[in-house]
Amino acid sequence: MRIPRLASFVCVALVLVAALATAQEAAKPLTVALKSFSFKAPKGKEDLLKYDEGDKKLSFYINGKGEAKVDVPKDGDYEIVIKASCDKALKEGAKFKVAVDGKQCGKETETTDGEPKDYTFATSLKAGERKLAIEFTNDVYKDGEYDRNLYVHAVSLKKVK
Repeated sequence: MRIPRLASFVCVALVLVAALATAQEAAKPLTVALKSFSFKAPKGKEDLLKYDEGDKKLSFYINGKGEAKVDVPKDGDYEIVIKASCDKALKEGAKFKVAVDGKQCGKETETTDGEPKDYTFATSLKAGERKLAIEFTNDVYKDGEYDRNLYVHAVSLKKVK
């Protein structure tokens, strides 16, 4: 009588462990490699929109868009997390937009000065290869006086449903 109960207990425990492992894997964020972003900068200004190898961040020194392909594993609701910072100018932080396959996620967002901070954008995504875009929208520059820039330190996607 004890052996069937023990076997039942072991089976239930194995099922729970497998379910927990699956839930943890689903909650694990998908990191987008910053090196994978490409930019379409105006001719002669390629160094103003780039992945900075030394600082390991995306640097937007002029208005522009960086795009990367992302493999979304499953259909569902996701949070796109952009870790960003800026150089403020004229009392305003850098503003940026996030889009997937050309569809804007959330609203244009203003960064705060100082340390990098996470900015979260909720969206529904279909499984498969998607194009993620980050666009810097409010550059301002006056030689020797001010220069507003956007820096992206990390990009990730997390399935929430």
